[in-house]
Amino acid sequence: MKILSIVTVGGRHIKWLGLYMIFMLSIQSCDVGFILPLDNNKFSYDISLSEDSMVKVSSMYFNGWHYLLFDLKGEYVMNPDSLKLEFCDKNIIVGKLLPCSETNTYKKNNTHVKNRLITVQLRYERKDKEQGLDESLVLFVLPSNFLMRNDKRVLTDSLRIVLRRPKRK
Repeated sequence: MKILSIVTVGGRHIKWLGLYMIFMLSIQSCDVGFILPLDNNKFSYDISLSEDSMVKVSSMYFNGWHYLLFDLKGEYVMNPDSLKLEFCDKNIIVGKLLPCSETNTYKKNNTHVKNRLITVQLRYERKDKEQGLDESLVLFVLPSNFLMRNDKRVLTDSLRIVLRRPKRK
């Protein structure tokens, strides 16, 4: 009987250990995103337009891609074709950029958006194929009509963002 009681009690402990391990593995993510510090050593550029409207521009690295994030508070008009990006290295080609939010991909100009987080996945490659991409790239978000409020540009200055790939430990 003593052997049967040890197996039963030990079996309960193993069952709880197994359930605990499954729980821990289910909450752990394989892909980790990193908010990248910008050129001014802050994590976002805050553009305040009025008391109830503000735009936060930040950059993120997730799953091998760089993203531009535009956190919009208030009502705006978005023109996806007008977004102007430039790299300091002239051998880098910028691919087609389509802004999107949780539910929508924005392809048409003069799209009205309100209180959204807009993400732009940065697609780029080198013209000269023999060189790989550098560890860090400098991206300039140039003034454009990408975001408008009351027929005025939101992005009036160039934003300098250093895109880095986080190092794995």
